[in-house]
Amino acid sequence: MAVTLRDIAQAVKLEIEQVRRILSETPGTRPPKDTLDRVYSAARKMGYDFKKLRIGKQMGLRKAVFEEILQQIEAHPSWGRTDIVKYLQQSSEMIERVHNRTFKEEFGKD
Repeated sequence: MAVTLRDIAQAVKLEIEQVRRILSETPGTRPPKDTLDRVYSAARKMGYDFKKLRIGKQMGLRKAVFEEILQQIEAHPSWGRTDIVKYLQQSSEMIERVHNRTFKEEFGKD
């Protein structure tokens, strides 16, 4: 059975909404560090699926990006620093182009 926010809230004796704001990293939410530690610790111990959260998704994306970079570097053993930087710049430019095309309404791009 999946762990819910209610389960975590009960375990740490907080309101569900406070746990939701902490785990979803809602802007403006600034609980004390010990509260953050309690919530994240309880969530981990209870087996909460962090992939549902923004931070989990971001970390998953970062991991995928780093793995792709490492694969490219390993596939090109002759690359030096300049080649690696060039690859990263080209990749960044491609992401920017796709981002601007895909989200042009949100960012006012034509």
